[in-house]
Amino acid sequence: MTFRFRGARLLEWRRVQADAARVAFVRATESVREAAARIVDADDRIERAAREFRSATEGLSDIGTIVRYRNWIDREREHAAVCRRQHDEHRVVADKAAGVLQTARRHVKVMERLRDRAWRRHLNAERRQEMKALDELATLQFARRKSERNGEQGADREY
Repeated sequence: MTFRFRGARLLEWRRVQADAARVAFVRATESVREAAARIVDADDRIERAAREFRSATEGLSDIGTIVRYRNWIDREREHAAVCRRQHDEHRVVADKAAGVLQTARRHVKVMERLRDRAWRRHLNAERRQEMKALDELATLQFARRKSERNGEQGADREY
């Protein structure tokens, strides 16, 4: 008797879903990492602009230069704020992808457990059939031996 799991196609579909969820999670995690790197870069640009502003204002007191540096620093701060918002958005997407991946893995595990239970039931049924066949064989052998003994005893009694 061969084993055939009726939910095999569903299990395979669940595995494909889990693989797709894993890919989406990896991509989302990578985008979070890239967004974090952009935040670090934006913060470094703000610090560099502030350093250059301090060094430029030490020797100059031209108001146009000061305004230009202040505008530059403000633009860098706005850019950093945008990077932080994007990072937060990417983190939300990554968190959702993690939840989808966790659910997909759970569905795969459920189907694998169902397959394992069906496999154990199949093995137990085969074992029961084998034991039944062995019991029948043993009963037939016992009956044959018994009849042979009775036949021999009957033949001895006739003489």
